[in-house]
Amino acid sequence: MEQDNLVRARSHEQKLKRRADILEAARKLYLEGDGTLPSAAEVARKANLAKGTLYLYFSSKEALFLEVLRHFQKEWFENNLDVIDQEALRRPEERDSTRVARQFVQYLVKNDKFLHLASLSQGVLESGSDDEMVVNQRRFLASMVKRTADALAELYEITPDAASKLMRSSYALVLGLWQMSQLPDRVIKLMEQNALNNLIIDFEEAAEEAVVSYWQVSAPGMKCREMMRKAAEGNC
Repeated sequence: MEQDNLVRARSHEQKLKRRADILEAARKLYLEGDGTLPSAAEVARKANLAKGTLYLYFSSKEALFLEVLRHFQKEWFENNLDVIDQEALRRPEERDSTRVARQFVQYLVKNDKFLHLASLSQGVLESGSDDEMVVNQRRFLASMVKRTADALAELYEITPDAASKLMRSSYALVLGLWQMSQLPDRVIKLMEQNALNNLIIDFEEAAEEAVVSYWQVSAPGMKCREMMRKAAEGNC
């Protein structure tokens, strides 16, 4: 254990660095594991800190992993904004909201550990976190949903409120399907032996189909704004 890390951080910069070190240690341990949340002692050991020091920065293990989840969510939202930016570079007639929906989903499908942690958000992480942490998490989600919705509304013929609902519901659809698809091997085998294969969910296929269909039904007029403007001007 490094002696330097056992000394209490005093400056603001030192405290920020130590907090970041704890978060990175928690993130690495979680990604290396089987989905079980590492203990506070394991995280402290990974960060070369005394266990008590961890609780100077996070009120509980759940609060710590709620912030780890926030980092995963931030990366997803940033991916979504990048997808929208890339779509904006296309010619108006080539812009396709279905392609955007698929790319939103594909990021989640490829990040199984993110979805597992997200599935613990309300029942475990928020329940074990202090009020301030929970409110901050919800405010973060609201701000990122708004940013993404505003970006969609700039590019497509959809209101920010409708785009916000689209984002929230799409995330809920993917998360719900992921939870339903996580069957123990024993249960899968029993279902296959008893001709119940139709109840086994192919998560990737189901998630993409559900979100794309939802976008098409909920926002059927989600056309490129520039194309709509040109059509109104009689230039198309």
